[in-house]
Amino acid sequence: MSVQMLPAAPAATAKAKAGKGHLNQVDLVRVLTFASVIAVHVITYTNDGANVTAYGALTLLHFTRSVFFFLTGFVLVYTYRRRPLAAGNFWRRRMSLVGIPYLIWTAFYFGIIQQVGMPALPVGEFLDYLWGCIYKGIGWYHLYFLLVSLQFYILFPLVLAVLKATVRHHKKILVGSLVLQVALSFAETYLPAPSDPDSLLGELWSNDGTIVFTYQFFLIAGCIAAFHYEAFQAWITAHSRLIWWGLGLSAAFALTWYGVNIAYGHTPGDATGVLQPEMLPWYGFVVLALYLVGSRWAAKQETGSRWQRIVAAASQRSFGVFLVHPAMLWVFLNEFDMWFPNHIPQGLPLTASAYVFAVVTSLIFVEIVIHTPLAKVLIGRARIPFTKPAPTPAPAPAAA
Repeated sequence: MSVQMLPAAPAATAKAKAGKGHLNQVDLVRVLTFASVIAVHVITYTNDGANVTAYGALTLLHFTRSVFFFLTGFVLVYTYRRRPLAAGNFWRRRMSLVGIPYLIWTAFYFGIIQQVGMPALPVGEFLDYLWGCIYKGIGWYHLYFLLVSLQFYILFPLVLAVLKATVRHHKKILVGSLVLQVALSFAETYLPAPSDPDSLLGELWSNDGTIVFTYQFFLIAGCIAAFHYEAFQAWITAHSRLIWWGLGLSAAFALTWYGVNIAYGHTPGDATGVLQPEMLPWYGFVVLALYLVGSRWAAKQETGSRWQRIVAAASQRSFGVFLVHPAMLWVFLNEFDMWFPNHIPQGLPLTASAYVFAVVTSLIFVEIVIHTPLAKVLIGRARIPFTKPAPTPAPAPAAA
């Protein structure tokens, strides 16, 4: 019996077709981004809130949301830009692949982990809190991504229809989306909260991180980039120097702004706020730089090469790792009588150990689940059989 861990290499005759249907650069960008989001969570929970260096690193790592949503829009439009979209079928498929895992993991994180060591809640109160976690995306600190994705899936048929009807105006739409993003980020960061927190505006304000419009520019940018995929790919290739310079300068600006916030008395956690408008240039250039890295890597890979298959396998499992890694990090920090935090030196040794533990144990969990009938409901991926299908026997030679 052989366990199928890597995707099978495509047949040579399918090379051109596969190249049009699957973008290898997206696999690498997705893997690098998920690796970065795990680093964000590990650094946050293994370092003191006053650690200026750790939160300085987080300042740069907070690009993950922007890349996630850029990829979401990019992949969807690339898939449907030249073929019709049946909204009903699209919603059913996306809601099942993301919505069901969202409900299950929200129930798990709220119903199990958050209740450890807490007095039992009455059933009615427990269900009220659980419903609040579901509709606000706060069952655990990473589940907002699924809720925002579900909101975008609902809107996507309309977004695609608008893009197809306004092809000549995509630059204007992109610029308008950017202006709106800056305005929203400025308002969320610097304007006072509504006086009535229970009003509609108050609810939107307090839950800004879990609402699709908070990230609308990166979603729209991904959609438009994919709609003009060939032109976007050519622009990325021709402007690599601009991208690297922009990345370096925007990183310097982001860290300088972080230092200014610290100097004005903000805590490191406040100084590295994700939604600050000053961070938008950095997020934008990271999106471009990661896509450039992915494109260069993909261009060097032969179809069906081992590295291409390894990255594709990692990409296939990355969503499941994203879903389960906070549970593994929680185990590392809280279980076994807190053995790890009590025996590993604080700072970089503890952070690195927690990262390795979270990644390895999450991969083990996902590798087990992806070979079972629970794959779709737990990690939103199709089941991979434990054994490869037996090869078709060759026909017997004709008699002479």
